[in-house]
Amino acid sequence: MTKLRNVAERKAAVMAALEANDHMWLATGDSGGRPQLIAVSTLWDGTEIVIATRVETKTARNLAESGLAKLSHGTPEDVILIDARLESSVAAASADGDLRGRFERANGWDPGEEGDDWGFYRLRPHRIQAYLGYAELEGRDVMKGGRWLA
Repeated sequence: MTKLRNVAERKAAVMAALEANDHMWLATGDSGGRPQLIAVSTLWDGTEIVIATRVETKTARNLAESGLAKLSHGTPEDVILIDARLESSVAAASADGDLRGRFERANGWDPGEEGDDWGFYRLRPHRIQAYLGYAELEGRDVMKGGRWLA
């Protein structure tokens, strides 16, 4: 049996994934409970995850309505799940140059150049879980209530 990771080791894996600014899956839901799932480019700023999507999409409307999102990274054998709250949003074309530049360096494109219908959404994690398959389900929380556990 493989040695199970402790919280600090799991947090290190989460931080590596966040700092890599990899793509993630973003799930939102509307008031009727209908889910929406899309792939998003991400930018980790050390506190929040910034994503970009079109402002008129179901995803953007769900974020504005509920303020809640779930992000997923990895595979079923190496999972990171993030429950997050919407902190703010801004039209990508009018976002400050620093944000646009960091997002472009991280992802290879600037949503502000895609047209007036793109926005940046800042999501603040309040619960993060990380586990390697079923064996690590117990102890999978690395953040609760917006606070790191290690």
